[in-house]
Amino acid sequence: MEDVTHGSLSQPLGRIFSRTAKLFLKLIHEKLGNLDIERSYYALILIDSGRGLLTQKELADYLEIDKVSVVRIVDYLTGKGYVKRVINSIDRRKYSLTLTDKAQEKLPEIKAVMEEVTIIAYEGLTEMQKTAFISLLDIVKNNLSKANNSGL
Repeated sequence: MEDVTHGSLSQPLGRIFSRTAKLFLKLIHEKLGNLDIERSYYALILIDSGRGLLTQKELADYLEIDKVSVVRIVDYLTGKGYVKRVINSIDRRKYSLTLTDKAQEKLPEIKAVMEEVTIIAYEGLTEMQKTAFISLLDIVKNNLSKANNSGL
């Protein structure tokens, strides 16, 4: 029987992506185990970069997930005291997302751990290989996105 335990062309691409993502997120979670949240770290970074103007719809667009999933993420982070919904000063029908003082205090640690784990993941790759890797992943993602949008 062929060995399928290592990265090979015989493994489904989704399995390779899924396993890689799980290992990446597991390491982040282990390194941030002192926090009282277990996920949605990147959402906090995006909300911070929105400078109090980012809406839930925009967050969904950035994360490339549906609005219902974003509501769950924001509810989770709000419940943990990391995010607040604030009425948008430009359009009072919308809510902007902002970080609480608690989140602002933890954000440098979250960013540092995300960077550290990324460096670990890229260990042994040259800058050219990293650039090529990201470029190739974008091509694969775009191919799959086109296929999904065309009904293939």
